[in-house]
Amino acid sequence: MKRVITWHTRAGEVGLLLLKLHLLWVVWSLAGGIVLGVFPATAAVYGVIRGELLRSSAPREFRRLWRQEFRTANVVGYVFATAWAVLLMERRLLESVDLGVVEPLLGAALWLLTLFVSCMTVNVWILAAHFAEGPFALVRRSAVLVLARPIQALVTLLVVGVVLCAYYLVPGLVPVFGIAVPAFVSFAYVWSTAVLPVHLESS
Repeated sequence: MKRVITWHTRAGEVGLLLLKLHLLWVVWSLAGGIVLGVFPATAAVYGVIRGELLRSSAPREFRRLWRQEFRTANVVGYVFATAWAVLLMERRLLESVDLGVVEPLLGAALWLLTLFVSCMTVNVWILAAHFAEGPFALVRRSAVLVLARPIQALVTLLVVGVVLCAYYLVPGLVPVFGIAVPAFVSFAYVWSTAVLPVHLESS
């Protein structure tokens, strides 16, 4: 019974933390005018979650992390936003132009590239919260992680995909938890794999 009570208490604490993180994400995204606020707010969410897993941080750290990660998070965010824009344009181009026999090969290559960038996208924020590196070093590290540990990278993408599917089925969860839940489950999974060195301090 004591174990059940402890589990429920911990679940409640985590739920409250995620709710607070989502609200802080909204507030600080708006504080940066969305354009310059959303990526530092995202980085701060991951930073607080890392601290929670290490038992060394709390939501009060959000403001400090937002400011600390402002430049790096915006550069990383817009690098990936640009990559996704290019991929979407390439997809539109491939669908609108008849390339003959090479079209299936180009389509397969584009799907593989999309999968690769997807894995990098869900992992780069975890790495940004854990390593004190510049934006391009983080992008490179995320690419190396996907290439070196493809199964782990795919599982991270899968757990985020499951949360997004849950959001699709129950849209009411989105305004309550937002980015906090996919951030938490993906970071918790990667943390459980012991791929992140414990002794490092967050950026």
